[in-house]
Amino acid sequence: MLLCINRSFAQKSNNIWYFGEYAGLDFNQGAPVSLTNGQLSAIEACASVADNNGNILFYTDGITVWNKQNAIMLNGSGLSGEVSATQTLIVQKPGSDDIYYIFTTKTNNGELDYSTVDIAKDGGLGEITQKNQFLLTFSTEKIAAVRHANGKDIWLIAHEANNNTFVTWLITANGIPTTPSSSTSIGTLNKGDLTSGIGYLKASPDGKTLALASYDENEGFVETFSFDTSLGYISNAHTLRGFTSNTNPYGIEFSPDGKLLYITEYQISVGCKLYQVKLPFTNGQVSDKGIVLSISAGYGALQLAPDNKIYLSQFDQNYLHVINSPNTEGPGCDFVAEAVYLNGKRAKLGLPPAYVTTSTGITINTTGICFGGATSFNLVSPINNFDSITWGFGDPASGADNVSDQRNPSHQFSQPGTYTVKVTTLYNGIINTETKQIDIFASPDGALHDVAADKPILCDDGVVNIIAHGAAGAGVYNWYDASQNFIVANNGIYQTPVLTASTSFYVAISNGGCEGERVRIDIKYAKATALITASNTIINQGETVVLTANDAKLYQWSSPTAFLTATDTKTVMSTPAVNTTYKLVVTNADGCTAETAVEIIVRSDIKVPNTFTPNADGVNDYWVIKNMDVLDNFTQVFNRNGARVYSMKNYKNNWNGTRNGKPLPVGTYYYIITLYDRTVLSGNVTILR
Repeated sequence: MLLCINRSFAQKSNNIWYFGEYAGLDFNQGAPVSLTNGQLSAIEACASVADNNGNILFYTDGITVWNKQNAIMLNGSGLSGEVSATQTLIVQKPGSDDIYYIFTTKTNNGELDYSTVDIAKDGGLGEITQKNQFLLTFSTEKIAAVRHANGKDIWLIAHEANNNTFVTWLITANGIPTTPSSSTSIGTLNKGDLTSGIGYLKASPDGKTLALASYDENEGFVETFSFDTSLGYISNAHTLRGFTSNTNPYGIEFSPDGKLLYITEYQISVGCKLYQVKLPFTNGQVSDKGIVLSISAGYGALQLAPDNKIYLSQFDQNYLHVINSPNTEGPGCDFVAEAVYLNGKRAKLGLPPAYVTTSTGITINTTGICFGGATSFNLVSPINNFDSITWGFGDPASGADNVSDQRNPSHQFSQPGTYTVKVTTLYNGIINTETKQIDIFASPDGALHDVAADKPILCDDGVVNIIAHGAAGAGVYNWYDASQNFIVANNGIYQTPVLTASTSFYVAISNGGCEGERVRIDIKYAKATALITASNTIINQGETVVLTANDAKLYQWSSPTAFLTATDTKTVMSTPAVNTTYKLVVTNADGCTAETAVEIIVRSDIKVPNTFTPNADGVNDYWVIKNMDVLDNFTQVFNRNGARVYSMKNYKNNWNGTRNGKPLPVGTYYYIITLYDRTVLSGNVTILR
């Protein structure tokens, strides 16, 4: 006979949180309920663990340990951590029901230590049996725990201070080794005697990706790495930079499906950003790789909770914020500020990390929650080769389809409703079970019709109003951009931002759970352009000019039409007798119009006036030569002694009888004008005052 061990990994070990300034949450009823009986008051460091039924066992700020009666545990004071260290971690000893390890870090690149709890001591209230056992001399405040690929052992991962070296220990049923299992130098140096240790280190749900936020003295950054859960190897560093000036990355958390990364910046009095970044990413700027979900001062830790939502702390606030759908890319992840009231208690920066080591190591992810379609299930685990997998979908009406032995099965539920889905795995004689409650929603009532834009064709930059009809009952309309990223849900009227190019939008009816077919609406940007090309813009009397427009559907030439050979063709000719301005209006194939104009100068005999009166009376104050201002020329004026008193290339009729800004004496002066065709005009001009 084969002996099958059914080890009872704690399903509700992370259901009780104590953090901040005497704040707490209880997740045992699904939605979190505020707790006010906690004794912990810490700026950052906090960790707690519950039993299989979700009852608190003990919690700590890295210095003191409180038992389930909220009293200091026997020998539970004087741990070597600090309340302002970023991370403190609790790990259950593999193969033991009673032994736990508390890992503590210190600020300013201090020592990494651990203390041992025997929860069976003191009548089940627990006792610290070993205290402040040395692991690492100069450590950052970053530590994480990842389940080994064998499903039993635990990798402890830390990062040394002022360098780029990760250190790992493999925790087994034999305990914690005195020397590290491995040391890997990779990625960016964490610089700064006072700052390099700040920021979280987290592992993805499957343990295969690490993410690190560094509050660096020069420029904060976030890095991800690949982690080999069998060998403990760390590889493939990728770095994000470009975070907000005067802030630094601090909190970090993976979505339950491991495909998205959430990051917070921290500064107490500066606007800090909450980012969502799609994984994997390559080296680059965070502004190019992610989107900003919110901005506010004092953002802190991010923590995935038992309800598969991510909670966000903000310094000195009596609320936690929440990301309700963290697997959803874009604004659809549903960030809600001030979502959970702490009943008068206050959050600081830290939140208790998930209790990785006593969970099943299994996460159930789902896609498809609408009745009539298949719901897909994804079993996330560092173990790739289970001995067996058994799914039960909680849907007996579906008959034989109610069970599956596939790792990632799909199931079509028999009717809308709430179902409890259960997966049981067997690996190396260990049975683990995970359950998840899902809601299958009916399709929304109604059908989209008469979806139209008030301006399907834009002739200039502007906004467009799109109106949809068809929703019934409590149905709303979900709007999406051209890439089908969610924009907003509303009553069926969407006003676009100012559009400067052609684009598309999508709309669908939603009942809050399911969405109907998305309808696409195209907006065409068709701004018209008007251009005139003239064969010449300066002509002699009797010359003909050819005017040609750009390509268009319709043409309308005007002013005056008497000189034009046509008024509605692309090319026209004219022989104007005087200076003439021609106007053109074009209409493109989409009905958009544009207009322009061109002036044709008719060169006549240049008659140079032989007198002018620059006395500032507003009459005849300038030497005005007809048509000179439109002709290439070089104009010079000399006094009776032959000295040049004025010269100008391309004279513009703007000489007022001065030299170097001073009025010239009354008298007769002599000019020489050389035209563009080298014709020379000469004569005299008299200045009178």
